[in-house]
Amino acid sequence: MFNFIKKLIVVISCLLLSQSLQAQLDDPTLPPNVASISVKNADEQVIWNLSSILISSQRSIAIINGQSVKVGDTLAGARIKSISETVVKLKHRGETISLELFPVTVKTVRDN
Repeated sequence: MFNFIKKLIVVISCLLLSQSLQAQLDDPTLPPNVASISVKNADEQVIWNLSSILISSQRSIAIINGQSVKVGDTLAGARIKSISETVVKLKHRGETISLELFPVTVKTVRDN
């Protein structure tokens, strides 16, 4: 009976420890250079986090603050003006803000 209680305490301790360690980890699925722009104002602080850009022949979508947006949409007081392969331009209170995802790198494979 004593061994069972001892094992139970060890298992519960491990579970609690693993949950606290997991809370401290960064999300490994995010791109390495996630853009984050902060605009400070007297009354408010607005932060835009650009995490992804999806472009196809039918549409262009950006993921900002976890929300899917397209040109013309409004997010946190800013209107989406343009979406390109690496940059999203916002218009906020008359100011144009550029969120850059990360530099484009093109890799070519050489045939030997």
